[in-house]
Amino acid sequence: MNRTQVIVHPYDMAQSDWVRCILPCTQFMGPNDFQIVPSVTQIVCTNKDALKQTRAVILQKPTAPGRAQLALFYAKLKKECGFKLVTDLDDLQWDLSPVIASYAKQIPNHDQMMLTSLKQVLPLFDVVVCSTRYLASRIKSDLGVNAVVMPNGISKSLFGMSQRTSTFTGKPKVMYAGSLGHFTAEIPGDLEGAWIPWIRKHIEDGSIDFQIFGEPDFLKDLDGKYTKIPYTCFFPFAQTVASYKPDFFLAPLAANNFNRAKSDLKLKEAAALGAVFIGSDFASSPYSYIPKEQLVSSSATVDNLDAIFKNLCEPEKFMQALNWQYQAMEEKHWAHEDPEFQKKYVATYFG
Repeated sequence: MNRTQVIVHPYDMAQSDWVRCILPCTQFMGPNDFQIVPSVTQIVCTNKDALKQTRAVILQKPTAPGRAQLALFYAKLKKECGFKLVTDLDDLQWDLSPVIASYAKQIPNHDQMMLTSLKQVLPLFDVVVCSTRYLASRIKSDLGVNAVVMPNGISKSLFGMSQRTSTFTGKPKVMYAGSLGHFTAEIPGDLEGAWIPWIRKHIEDGSIDFQIFGEPDFLKDLDGKYTKIPYTCFFPFAQTVASYKPDFFLAPLAANNFNRAKSDLKLKEAAALGAVFIGSDFASSPYSYIPKEQLVSSSATVDNLDAIFKNLCEPEKFMQALNWQYQAMEEKHWAHEDPEFQKKYVATYFG
């Protein structure tokens, strides 16, 4: 029997649910070369006849509340019904960064509890998929499970991508690519080092139009001098970001294992937006392969950051960085619309 049905169970519609499963699967909603008919749903399929026509069931966030029971339900049926049970991990959930750990401090022994939960639930799955090679290596070394890597992609159509052919004029628009959850009032997190002083300096002297989702504590005294973007859920995120037309996309990361396990998603978003990416440079950084002119070391000073930014503001350097990003987009098959991305996605999750 040619099984075409695929059941996808996202958890909470957060960014990883959209990026990893929902948006890629929308590429197969119409007629497609892979004979895939995805159903993205929260409804559990209890009909055995339907499951016998199902090629794969994808269950995201296997340690979230209620997910282990759901995994066990499908695991008991997969042999009889002949479908593949797949899960997906996008974060190093048992080795948190200081900022994320501060959010989880009310959970005693969080990291050990997460390790125990994963060791119990992952053997129920036929395939464990993750987003990066570093994360796959930690899943193997810490959990004893082999994981398949499927890199994150982006939907070019949502960002309205059309290749930018000219540099910016006037004051550059500089967008912070992360969320306010990457730092706290007490812990600078991914903005440690020169980033906050540099951002404040350029807002105060009016040399950039700084754009950020929400209102960070470190800018409260500068209210009205920068652009606050209203919070949005993930689906309209791409269109919202694109509407502000950033020239630069800042995605700093602190040097810790949690961030080493992250993907290069923000670089891909910058490429789709037509904005020059500036990120962090440290051992095993997800951005370590990009041109060094676009990277900032953890020991950088405000003057160092100024020099990097000034260089990238030069029209020739600006377009050189953009063109490298576009070329990487095409050569590395980052886009959900790319047939090569789709082929790998189908083989990884549904094959």
